[in-house]
Amino acid sequence: MATDDSPAPFAGCISESPDAMSGTICLLGLPCDLQSSYRKGAADAPRRIREAFNASCYNAVTDSGVDLTGQVIDLGDLAPRSDWAETMQCYAERTRDLFASDRRAFFLGGDHAVTIPVVQALDAIARPVHVLQFDAHPDLYPDFQDDPFSHACTAHRILEMPHVASLTILGVRTLNPIQRQAAERFSERLRMLEARHLIGALPPLPHLASDDPVYLTLDLDVFDPAHVPGVAHPVPGGLSPRQVLNFLADAPFHLVGMDAVEVNPSLDVNSATAVLAGRMVQQGMGRVDRNVPPASSR
Repeated sequence: MATDDSPAPFAGCISESPDAMSGTICLLGLPCDLQSSYRKGAADAPRRIREAFNASCYNAVTDSGVDLTGQVIDLGDLAPRSDWAETMQCYAERTRDLFASDRRAFFLGGDHAVTIPVVQALDAIARPVHVLQFDAHPDLYPDFQDDPFSHACTAHRILEMPHVASLTILGVRTLNPIQRQAAERFSERLRMLEARHLIGALPPLPHLASDDPVYLTLDLDVFDPAHVPGVAHPVPGGLSPRQVLNFLADAPFHLVGMDAVEVNPSLDVNSATAVLAGRMVQQGMGRVDRNVPPASSR
C-alpha cells in the first residue's frame, strides 16, 4: 500500500479498500531466483517492478483503455523457503488457493522456475489448461546442470503435467539439438513459433477456443535486448513490446492468470525492464472484465 509520502505502486491499480480481499484480480510477488543458472538477481524484481511502475509517472489505464484504478488486490510477496523443494510446495499451495477461489492471479517473478508450481496449481480449476509462453529460450531441457527444476527446464516440466492441454511458445531463438529432441517428444501438445517468423502482428492461435482457460507466462527476455537491458540472458532479434501489447489486447482467449519473470534489477537501466514488465502485467489484468465466466459459475 502507498503511504502519504510515496507514489502509489503499480500505477495506482492497487486497491486501498478494507474490502479489497473480495476482489477478483490479485497480484502476488514470487521473489525467488534459487533456480537461476547464471546471473542471480531476479529475486529483487517484484519489489522493483512495484516501485518503478508507480503512479508518479504512470496511470492505471491499460494500453487498450481499461481503467484499473483501485481494482487490484496486492497480496505482497511470498518469500522463498530454505530450498527449492519447500519453496515449490509453498508456491503451489498458495496459488492453488487463489485459482480454486476463481481469482484471476497475476505474479511477479522471480526466475522462470517459479512458473512451474503456479502451473501445477492450475489443476484447481478442474479443466484442461492451455499455457502460452513468451520466451527467447524454449526452456525444454530435461535437466540443466543436473537440476531438473532449473529455470531452463520450465517448459519441459509443464508438458509433463496431465492437466496442461497444450503449450505454445512464442519468440524462441535459441533452439538447440537437446531441446529440439524434447520438442519432438511433446509434439502433439507443443507448438513453437520462432522469432524469425514473427514479423509484424503476432498470428492468431486457432487451437485456442474463446472459452479455453489460458495461463500466460512472460519471460522478459522474449523482447529484443534494446527494450530489456535488465535480463540475465539477452538474445538479439527479439519481439517488440508493441507486438505483445496488441496480442494481449486482441486475443480472444479466457485468461485465468499470468506471470512476468526474469527481470534482473541489478542489470536494468533506468528501470526500463521493470516498467515494461509492469505494463505487460497491467495489460493482462485489463482483459479480466472481457473474460467469459469461470468454469465453476457456468
